[in-house]
Amino acid sequence: MAKKMPEKERSDQLIEDLAAKSPAELDQLLLEAPPAHLKELVAECYCVDLVNLLLDAKRSSVRAFFLRAVTSFKRLLTPVVTLYNYRIYLLNPLPLSLKGSDGEIHPNYYALLGVPPSATDEEVASAYKLLAKAHAPESFSPQSRTIGEERLKELAAAHKLLKTAEGRQQAHELLCNQPEHCFPQRQTSWTESANVILT
Repeated sequence: MAKKMPEKERSDQLIEDLAAKSPAELDQLLLEAPPAHLKELVAECYCVDLVNLLLDAKRSSVRAFFLRAVTSFKRLLTPVVTLYNYRIYLLNPLPLSLKGSDGEIHPNYYALLGVPPSATDEEVASAYKLLAKAHAPESFSPQSRTIGEERLKELAAAHKLLKTAEGRQQAHELLCNQPEHCFPQRQTSWTESANVILT
């Protein structure tokens, strides 16, 4: 029998309270709230809902919050940092599907994971590990859990293909007719931004 996942009963109210704050009040909270209060927010809110709210805050304030909080509760914060940086990366206009050399439409495996075509086995594994944790069912409220499950399936399929040099060669042959700007570049990698905070 499947273990029932504990739900975050206070998430909606906490997110509503945060959303009611003015931009200046939210910045002040992120920059000055005691670590115990920030830890409570991260622990009691669904990751996706918290990230959606943080996307509307000043990036410099969010980064300062992450840097302050990571020393106190890194494990709890990791999915939030990951999903926040991944969502900012997804704002870039990279196509998530492309026409392959076979004439069929295929997922843009590199864009889904946010890794460049030159990524190593370790870089692909690291990106997938962070994304799988950030897209775990407990990161999503019950009403949005299906969306997370669908994205996790897409990420798993991309990882399955790109996790080996042979798989990346197969993806390259399939998508080689596409211009370079359709793929993530190393200098804009979301994993670099996340790892600066998490390591």
